[in-house]
Amino acid sequence: MTKGQSLNEELLRALDRLNEALALPSENVINQDASIQRFEFTFELSWKLMQEVLIENRVDTSRGVKTIIRDSSNLGLIDNPEEWLKFLEDRNITAHTYKEEETRKIYEDLKDFPPLVGSLLDKIKDF
Repeated sequence: MTKGQSLNEELLRALDRLNEALALPSENVINQDASIQRFEFTFELSWKLMQEVLIENRVDTSRGVKTIIRDSSNLGLIDNPEEWLKFLEDRNITAHTYKEEETRKIYEDLKDFPPLVGSLLDKIKDF
């Protein structure tokens, strides 16, 4: 199994777990926290899978996650780099600070993330 295949399988499982968390009652702060944590590791696996596909296609990936997202768009892996960059910012906020009002807003936006990951996984099949 290649590194890309392994990341793909891990991302599929992470996406399932994120969807499970997002299906839980949102009034519960613990459910919100669990959803945010699952978002964080799903996001990490997403960009690492993008990076691996870029490497396989001989694209330089040494310039960071923002560039990986932009280059993934240029390669046709993702359609909407702006949304991915917004979720990168959200991931950075949730990973490095805890401000309840910000995390609540991010939680509300998380419903838009699984379709992005699903689209990435669909497009990966063509590479």
